[in-house]
Amino acid sequence: MSIQRKKVILNEIAFWKQNKLLPEHYCDFLTALYAQGEGEGTEGTNEGILAKEAKKSKLKVISATSIISLITLALLGSLVFITTAVIIPIILSGIAILVFTYISIKKFSQSSILPPLLLVFSALLLLGITFKIWEAFFITEPTTLVIMIAVNCILWLFSGFRLKLIYFTISGIVGLLLIFIYISITFFT
Repeated sequence: MSIQRKKVILNEIAFWKQNKLLPEHYCDFLTALYAQGEGEGTEGTNEGILAKEAKKSKLKVISATSIISLITLALLGSLVFITTAVIIPIILSGIAILVFTYISIKKFSQSSILPPLLLVFSALLLLGITFKIWEAFFITEPTTLVIMIAVNCILWLFSGFRLKLIYFTISGIVGLLLIFIYISITFFT
């Protein structure tokens, strides 16, 4: 039986016991049966299992978030500081973007902070790749940078609408607005 189902069943049994929908000894028996001997006593068993599972889940999310944050920082650092073999950090960051996006789409139904965080890290890495490509190949053409940043903003806007993520939508709109203001000031004055 999955952990999620076990939680639902144990919560339902606790509800029955609290509201006296079943005799207390039946609820204790059912709790012990579904808890499979974990924890001490019947009252603490349900809460103990749920607390242990919540603690494990929280620890997994913190560990994954820390590892993914370190990977992202390392890749952003490599995009900034590596100047000789520029294609290597670009390729590694591109692979990370694909992996992060794939994981976030596969896990997007979860109510965890991890999938949206992966999308944010992917967006940051894509922006870093944009600057690195411009710096390596198009540094004499500032118009190319503006176009590349506009493409990033359009991707953020599209992602925000498609995945219903307000922070991506706002970032895309604000970015495009700033680009419009920059173009207006630069070319029309």
